Amino acid sequence: MPRAQLDHERLQQDPVAYVGELELRRRILAAGFMLIFSLAITGSMGVMALMDGHIGLASTMFGIALTVLGAYLGINLVKPNPHIPLAVGGLLMLLYFYLLLSGGVNNTGLLWAVMLVPGFINLFGYRNGALALAVLGALTCIVLFYPEFPGLEAKYDVSYRARFLAVFVALTVLTAILDTGRHQTQQALRALTRELESQAGTDALTGLANRREAERAIMRLMEQGEADATQYTVLIGDLDNFKQLNDEHGHALGDKILREVADMLRQHTRGGDLVARWGGEEFLVLLPDTGREGARLLAEKLRGKIMAIGDDYVPPLPITISFGVSGGMAGASADQSLAEADRKMYVAKQAGRNRVEA
Repeated sequence: MPRAQLDHERLQQDPVAYVGELELRRRILAAGFMLIFSLAITGSMGVMALMDGHIGLASTMFGIALTVLGAYLGINLVKPNPHIPLAVGGLLMLLYFYLLLSGGVNNTGLLWAVMLVPGFINLFGYRNGALALAVLGALTCIVLFYPEFPGLEAKYDVSYRARFLAVFVALTVLTAILDTGRHQTQQALRALTRELESQAGTDALTGLANRREAERAIMRLMEQGEADATQYTVLIGDLDNFKQLNDEHGHALGDKILREVADMLRQHTRGGDLVARWGGEEFLVLLPDTGREGARLLAEKLRGKIMAIGDDYVPPLPITISFGVSGGMAGASADQSLAEADRKMYVAKQAGRNRVEA
């Protein structure tokens, strides 16, 4: 399936998660570019060292270049995961300190830190990236200004060290400030995506999940069941003679009854259950980890609670509901489960209404 089509499907299924995936992809792409740049730098240093007759240094640089190449190939072969930017950042930091201490070729190793500034901001975001760079800068200060620091073979004069640190700090601050705008835009986009996703999956009248959200939840449960054979049940309930209530008492009262029924279903189901307005006066309750008999008992309880709603009106109103129960293993087809619950709900209607058919 083409990548564009896969992205479109992911966007439709879970927009919030898709935005997070895009951000992870961006960071992994940044990691790849940094590795390519590192490969070019270390490879060219190896060639320069070899031309100057420094065989040991050239061998070290070529070895580092091969390690970087292996890392680049690795991140392109494995599935994207949030550990990749951290691993690449750690590898590049080790490379930086080696070049800082050894000087690389002709004492140019210190300049390696320049590319780490935008690289770390892109890998870790402006906050974590700036924090990592602050640690890096502090450690660099210790290495450069501690008298006769152990392992420091490179020769940097004092003015060179001071100019480098000034440039490093200024570049870090400027890059972090520039990235702040991108970060704020991204946060606003995520908040807007969550809000739109919530609105798209919520029934405006009752506040319950709507049919679209219910279908997505059922599909997620089906996918989970393929792995662990989770037991589940589906209840579909339809208010009896609701059109007659609407016609006799008006749509305002009908809407009030729908909200009261929705509240009753919410109050008497578990936090992990899904209650949805399936359409019109139909409601769906998805019960994970629940057998058929347990679902039947819950449906009977809900039926009684909903019938009691009518007693609060003067004169009392005949508010009743008929439930159909479908149950099985989560590996079953979603369409089959829904069709069975719907069929049994109509059997309950035909058998006199205000009853549960399991």
